[in-house]
Amino acid sequence: MMGFFHFNFNKRRPCANICFWIFIALLLQNNIGTLSASKYLVGLGSYDITGPAADVNMMGYANTEQIASGVHFRLRARTFIVAESQGNRVVFVNLDACMASQIVTIKVLERLKARYGNLYTENNVAISGIHTHAGPGGYLQYVVYIVTSLGFVRQSFDVIVDGIEKSIIQAHENLRPGSIFVNKGAKLDVYL
Repeated sequence: MMGFFHFNFNKRRPCANICFWIFIALLLQNNIGTLSASKYLVGLGSYDITGPAADVNMMGYANTEQIASGVHFRLRARTFIVAESQGNRVVFVNLDACMASQIVTIKVLERLKARYGNLYTENNVAISGIHTHAGPGGYLQYVVYIVTSLGFVRQSFDVIVDGIEKSIIQAHENLRPGSIFVNKGAKLDVYL
């Protein structure tokens, strides 16, 4: 059976083997040099925030009959941390949720303060939603958003706050030297 990569170790090719290992050594040496020269640390985290799968009003439809009845796709909190080696850092959390809110952000920041002190605060943490209406509602503190979910839904709130916190912890623990690239160009013949 032949796979995508086919290596026949039964034949002896000393020159090819030596060239292969020299190539690997040069590749690793080049990458190590690149990583150690980076002035940024980059961390990524992702955690499930799906919440209640049934019998909860969907966020943002403003229709009391729009009730969840199962999971089609898992929802996630995705965190990106970029830090300078001397301490300045920024955290961006992207939620598969309609939006974040003040109460969600306050609770996440309280938990981060207990864990990391003043490393992550309202000055360097941004939490945003992709504005999907395909997730459970009831996790916001504003009356207009929780009317159709018939009030605050603690289970929705807790899973979102827990997931955001855990994805930030994951990103923090995964901080590695990295690079940031900015590109500039024109998009021709496209509709945005």
